[in-house]
Amino acid sequence: MSKRIVITSGDINGIGLRCLATSLRNKVFNAELWLAIAPQTLQNAIDIYNLPGSIINDVWLIGNQRIRLLALDAVSAVTPGEPSDDASRLAIASLDRAITETVAQNFDALVTLPINKHALANIGWPYAGQTEMLGAYSGGEPLMVLCTSDVRVALATVHVPLKNVSNLITTELVEHRTIQLIDHLRQRLGIANPTVAILALNPHAGDNGVIGDEDSRIIAPIVEHLHKRGLQVSGPHPADGFFAFGDYSKFDGILAMYHDQGLIPLKLLAKGAGVNVTAGLPIIRTSPDHGTAYDRAQSHDIDSASTEMAIEMAIGERE
Repeated sequence: MSKRIVITSGDINGIGLRCLATSLRNKVFNAELWLAIAPQTLQNAIDIYNLPGSIINDVWLIGNQRIRLLALDAVSAVTPGEPSDDASRLAIASLDRAITETVAQNFDALVTLPINKHALANIGWPYAGQTEMLGAYSGGEPLMVLCTSDVRVALATVHVPLKNVSNLITTELVEHRTIQLIDHLRQRLGIANPTVAILALNPHAGDNGVIGDEDSRIIAPIVEHLHKRGLQVSGPHPADGFFAFGDYSKFDGILAMYHDQGLIPLKLLAKGAGVNVTAGLPIIRTSPDHGTAYDRAQSHDIDSASTEMAIEMAIGERE
């Protein structure tokens, strides 16, 4: 029996729907796909963006691919490249319905298209991002894992100022994030005994305390402790050489200490096809690894590889 995957509308004035349409045109996915959007709004987007396919009886037909519509009451005009309150309300309504239905097990997985967090906050949305909304709705504790098909980088800290990171790197946090990543690799990807690398916080892993002591004081003892528990964890690895010389390819998962430390190399390796996978939730959620890209909303050069991979990963993960 094929999986049921629900996809959110994202911000309809960005590139999300265009990337989805291109993905659907390029590939027939082995799943029952649904899109949480009002048919009227989707038709508007089809007309304005010249998207392929047509809507017949609440089904978007694109070649051999069918995507059913999970109809919403919220509607919005399409104004490419320009945020609007109606588009933000639609994005919220789409998330609300899709997450609620997935938590209720009416869908096997959720794919979220990009939103404009600032535009949503302007109309009173209380969350820092889609991931935080997912955690609130599902009761889970999200762990951000950015992936290619074979490289997976999780983040100990996410959207925090760099000046605050060292104070947030505690024994409890790093150990907890490492266990979350190991559980994700085991339960969702079926890797029985995963290998995990923990990156150092400081250059040269602190250089024996000359450039900070967090790596020797916090991270190294965690690695030793987890080794004693029989887990295949190593570190702290200096991040520059770890990625520059290919050590990343030896591990099933990698824990970075902060956002740019992990995501700059991951995005370079992904070449536009990275996927944001949210671990630590009772539901499966993936998302393309890019934003709304308003400046490219009507560009002829749109890369849909990340959206295509996000759908594939949602289908492939274990429940």
